[in-house]
Amino acid sequence: MRGPVTARGGQGAPSLSAVRTDRGLSRLIALLDAVVSIAITLLVLPLVDLLPDRAADADLGSVLADEAPRFGTFLLSFVVIAQLWLVHHRLVERVGSYDAPFVLVNLVWAFTVVLLPFATEVTAVYGNVRAAIAIYIGTMTLSSACLTVLGLLVWRRPHLRRSGLGDDESDPTPGLLTTGTLVLALLVAVAFPGIGYLALLLLFLSDPVHRRLVRRRGSGG
Repeated sequence: MRGPVTARGGQGAPSLSAVRTDRGLSRLIALLDAVVSIAITLLVLPLVDLLPDRAADADLGSVLADEAPRFGTFLLSFVVIAQLWLVHHRLVERVGSYDAPFVLVNLVWAFTVVLLPFATEVTAVYGNVRAAIAIYIGTMTLSSACLTVLGLLVWRRPHLRRSGLGDDESDPTPGLLTTGTLVLALLVAVAFPGIGYLALLLLFLSDPVHRRLVRRRGSGG
C-alpha cells in the first residue's frame, strides 16, 4: 500500500491537498457507495406506506392499478441511480489517487443522489407539472454533470489515474454526450410538458453518436 504522499512541507495539520493515502481513497469510495445504497432504499418507502393507507378500502389489484404511475416512477428512478453508480464505479476503477477538487465534486454528486428520492416523490405526486419535471430531470442532469466533471478531472490530471492508465482510457467524451443529451431533454420537457419525461428517451441517442465519433476518429487517424 502506498504511504502518505506529502505535497508540501510545513507545520500544522495536513490539508487534503497535502496528504493522500490509499486508505483515504477507499474511505471516500465506501462513503459514496453507502450514499447510493441508502438512496435506493429510500425510493421504496413511499410504496410501503401505500398499503396501510389503501388496504382498508381497496383490494391489492386496485391499489396496484391505481398507483401504477408511482410504481413506474420508482422503477425508473431505481434504474437511474443504478446507472449513475455504474458510471461512477467505472470511473473510480481508473482512479489511483485524489485531491481536493476530486473530493468536492464527489460530494456534490452524492448530494444529487440523495436528492433523487425526493425528486421521484415530487414526480409521483405532481406528474407533468413543469416544476416537477424540472426538479426530476434537473437532478439527473446535475448528477450526470458531476460525473462528467470527475471524468474530465481524471483525464486532465494524470496524478489522479491508476499507474499505467493512458489518456485514451480516460476519454470523457461519453460523459459529455450524456450530460449534453440530458440538458437537451430537460429543455424539451420543460418547454413542452406534454412530452414530459418521454424526453429522456433522447438518451438513447448518446451511444450511437459516440460510436459515430469513434469511427470518425479511427478513419481520420
